[in-house]
Amino acid sequence: MALYEHVFLARQDLAQAQVDALAETATKIVEDMDGKVTKVETWGLRSLAYKIAKNRK
Repeated sequence: MALYEHVFLARQDLAQAQVDALAETATKIVEDMDGKVTKVETWGLRSLAYKIAKNRK
């Protein structure tokens, strides 16, 4: 089975519960398509190298 890595960014003004809900939604989408999520890492609030939609973190 091929292994894939996925990273998604969430806005800095979201609560941790909302970020966790996004991760659960992403996991559910993968599992609905007969995939398997083996590891989930939460990196927390990080600074970006450049602004994306007026957000720097």
